[in-house]
Amino acid sequence: MNAPRLERRLHLLAFVDEFGPVYAVYTLWFNDNGVTTSQISTAFLAWALTALVLEIPSGALADRVDRRHLLVGAFVVRAVGIGIWLLWPSFTGLLIGAVLWAAHDAAASGAWEALIHDELTAVGHDRHYQTVMARVGQFSHLGVAAGTLAGAGLLRVDVGLATLGWITVAAHAGSITLVATLPDVRAVPAASELAVAETVDAAAGPGPMSGPVLADVAGGVRADAAAGPFRAWWATLRNGIADARNSPVIARLICVGALLEGLYILDEYVPLIARARGGSDAAAPIIVFVVWIGLLAGGELAARCPDLGGRALGILLVGAVGITTIAFASDGVWTLMLVAVAYGALEAVWIASDARLQERTPAATRATVTSVRGFGGATVSMVAFVVIGAMADGDDPTPGHFVVLAALAIVGILVVRWLPRRGEMES
Repeated sequence: MNAPRLERRLHLLAFVDEFGPVYAVYTLWFNDNGVTTSQISTAFLAWALTALVLEIPSGALADRVDRRHLLVGAFVVRAVGIGIWLLWPSFTGLLIGAVLWAAHDAAASGAWEALIHDELTAVGHDRHYQTVMARVGQFSHLGVAAGTLAGAGLLRVDVGLATLGWITVAAHAGSITLVATLPDVRAVPAASELAVAETVDAAAGPGPMSGPVLADVAGGVRADAAAGPFRAWWATLRNGIADARNSPVIARLICVGALLEGLYILDEYVPLIARARGGSDAAAPIIVFVVWIGLLAGGELAARCPDLGGRALGILLVGAVGITTIAFASDGVWTLMLVAVAYGALEAVWIASDARLQERTPAATRATVTSVRGFGGATVSMVAFVVIGAMADGDDPTPGHFVVLAALAIVGILVVRWLPRRGEMES
């Protein structure tokens, strides 16, 4: 598969996977069925906690197995979780579905970025990872926007929230088909590990890597293969954590990425805030749609300006946080559309930080290292959900969002100091 064809396939997959008419309004489904804002925040906390537990182990698994199959399983699990929400719209049903969606998030986190990087490497296109990921992100957001508009239109003609949910479940069939038909580009196919050891044995001969050194390498590979998949997974897990810890620049990028990922939650509460301010349910999808337009703009900036440095991106994020604070400080419903400004800046900074991380991470532990970042992001999200839930004014979660915005301003300062330039490999 050549690069243009691969990119088109990734774009379509990103769009279909995020097309979900219920995504923008699922919190209203539970609110209508008697689930309170505090209970919804509790479910979000369980979501983050489950992702926290599964994040790094699933990343190591993604470095050992076919990442396509792992993603297919993740899509199936998410579809089942949404189905449970629709069939059991209670606090218990919300918790079960949230846990299943968290399992999806953990399995896909790390595996998705690593798969795309490996697919691009296989066609000699890895230098363009940031631009490709920016475009992939844009198609993801277009999928969300299309789903949101579809949801808004269907709500206006009195189609129920449950119907939107079942449409979302059905859309998973497209995602599963597309990811399953991507080329197999595993760096070390599991069936060939003993063959690798034999090749290393055969290479042992006169030269600087002869004798005991190559014998040790072959013996280690053979021992891992003979010991079974658990030992190989455990070795990958250890190596990935070591790679994340031992390089200062990778550690800083993981920290920045975890904070950005964990604080990427402002849109989750927009429908509830809009309802608390007197807005109609039909207004919520429109506001969320505008927020996702901001994400498209941020992706375009990242795609067109891949060489932007930490100073420019950090200042952009801090400025956007200031503008977004106005949205939460006002009482208007439509001022919530200003959240789009923050999300545009978040997207641009996120894509840049991810690209800098991927280009510095060893291929053999790419998904594991990325999942370490995901672990940090889940931790930050968990804390943020606790703060928002604890500070909620009845069913209005606005007060806790000021804490989230303050944290994002701090992240902007860290980006100025810590985000290296593209291709700058020193630690």
